[in-house]
Amino acid sequence: MKTICSIIALMAFSTFGFSQEIKTLTSNEGPETTFGGYGGPLIQVPNINNDWGLIIGGKGGAIVNRKFAIGGIGKALVTSNDFIGDDLNGNENASLSLSYGVGGIFAEYLYKLENPIHFSIPLNLMGGGVSVEDANSDDSEIESSGIFVIEPGINLEFNISQAFIPAINLSYRQAIGSSLENLSDQDLSGISFGIVLKFGSF
Repeated sequence: MKTICSIIALMAFSTFGFSQEIKTLTSNEGPETTFGGYGGPLIQVPNINNDWGLIIGGKGGAIVNRKFAIGGIGKALVTSNDFIGDDLNGNENASLSLSYGVGGIFAEYLYKLENPIHFSIPLNLMGGGVSVEDANSDDSEIESSGIFVIEPGINLEFNISQAFIPAINLSYRQAIGSSLENLSDQDLSGISFGIVLKFGSF
């Protein structure tokens, strides 16, 4: 979790670019910018292992010609997501919990960023880890595995001000490479929806 917090802090201070105006919900037009950047937190509600959870993280990067963005992203599951599974000691009805955290890069296509309401299409490429723990013990890891995640999505974005654009996000998470006995790639894959708060120079 400390790693995720560090990533969020780094992204929050990494925004850059020229202070140019864009159209907002209360303005009509502004000059074009060539370079910009943003950073901010994200909150998602994922469907993972046939259950709903809560993911918190952050993302940030550079914007080129108000059409493309590229940068870094990190996030982690902050709910335990308990389930019944195999404790690998012969008990197939053990109370287990899931931990999940990933980080990596993203590329994003911005469609008509200058419009007060517009959309973007992000693609996240991330690596990380997932572990299964005894739900009745704070320090009892049963198994763990590294994973790779491909996550395409779509954002509906609102230009609230020149420096703040919140977005509603819908995405699909495809996990690859799980070696867990209890959870397959399919169990770790699923849809997510949430919000992204973008602070920066657009």
